[in-house]
Amino acid sequence: MYSMKQESTFAKNIPINPEQYELFIKKIFQGDLTKYNPTLKNILKVEQVLSKYKEFSSKNQLAKKIDVAMRPPVLNVILDYLEKSNKIMINNDGTIAWIYASPKAIKSWKNSVQL
Repeated sequence: MYSMKQESTFAKNIPINPEQYELFIKKIFQGDLTKYNPTLKNILKVEQVLSKYKEFSSKNQLAKKIDVAMRPPVLNVILDYLEKSNKIMINNDGTIAWIYASPKAIKSWKNSVQL
C-alpha cells in the first residue's frame, strides 16, 4: 500500500493526451445514459410532480414526492433533460423550480391587459 504523497506523484507522472481524455469522458457519459435510460412514464411522472408543486429545496425532497420508486441516476438524467428543455431551473444551492409555461398560459398572458 502506498501513501497519498506517492499516489499524487504517481498520477503526475502519467502523460495526458487531450484527445484521448476527451474520448474517455464522452464514453463515460454515453455509457451512463444508456445504463440509466428513463422510461417515458418516469419522465411524465417527474414532470407532473414538478408542475404541481412548482418548487423543491432538494432532489431528495422531490424523490420523496414521487410515488414511483426511482433510482437516483435515473432521476438525474430526467432532471438534466428537463433543464435542457427549459422546463425546470436548478439553482446553485440545489433548489429545483418549475419554469415552463404552457401554450395556453402564454396565450392568456399575451391577451391580458398590460398595466
